[in-house]
Amino acid sequence: MNFKTIKFSFALILIAFSIGSKAQSSIDDGGKIYLQAGYSALNISYGKYSYNIGSTYTGYLGVNVHKNIGFEILGATTNTADYSTTLNFDGIFIKPKIAVNDFVEFFGRVGVNELNLKTSYAGSYTGSYVAYGAGVNFYFTDDKKQYIQIDYMNWAHNNGYSLSGGGLSYGFRF
Repeated sequence: MNFKTIKFSFALILIAFSIGSKAQSSIDDGGKIYLQAGYSALNISYGKYSYNIGSTYTGYLGVNVHKNIGFEILGATTNTADYSTTLNFDGIFIKPKIAVNDFVEFFGRVGVNELNLKTSYAGSYTGSYVAYGAGVNFYFTDDKKQYIQIDYMNWAHNNGYSLSGGGLSYGFRF
C-alpha cells in the first residue's frame, strides 16, 4: 500500500467516524460560516537539511455543512526576516470534527493545496500537494462564536522534502 493510499484511507475513516458520531453539543449553534486568521511556525526538511521558514500567516473561510463536517478554503503567506524564503499557498479542505463537550472540539483536516516555494536553501517548488493534519478548537464565549484553534499540519511532502508545522488561530463564526 503506497503513502497516498494510506492518506486517502485515513481521510475516509475520519469522515465515516465524524458522520457516525452522536455527540450532543451546543457548539453547533454558533454559526455555519466562519473566518479564521492565524500564525504558523513552519519547518522545511530536505534530505539532511531542516530549517524554520519564519512567520507564516494563514486565513481560512469555512462552512459547517453538518455538525461533524466542514469545508475550508485557505490562503497563506510567509514573512521571513532574512528574505531567503518566499512561500505562498492556497487550498481547499474537508474538516471532520467531533465535540467532546460544549467548549472543546477535535478535528482532522485533509485536502489539496497549491504551493509556491522559493528558498535559497532547498530550491524552488511549485505544484499541488496533499495536505493533512489535526487540531483542537477551544470555544471561549457562551454563544460559541469565538474560538482559539491549535493545529499541526503537513502541508507538502514530495521527493525527499516536507513542509509542516504547528499553528495558532483565532476564529469567529457567523
